[in-house]
Amino acid sequence: MTGAPGRLAAVLAVALVVLGAVVVARTVALGVGGGLGLLLGGLMVAAGAMRLWMLRSWRRG
Repeated sequence: MTGAPGRLAAVLAVALVVLGAVVVARTVALGVGGGLGLLLGGLMVAAGAMRLWMLRSWRRG
């Protein structure tokens, strides 16, 4: 049962990366200014990627 929370955290982190990429892609596709969309999408991608990196380093140690 200890693996389930770790898997859930990894799935949520991947979902955050995917949603961030979708926000960035949608902002670029609209072509309108888009500073806030790019910023928020980039932050979502960065947060998800950092979470995945932290999960990976915690599992090693």
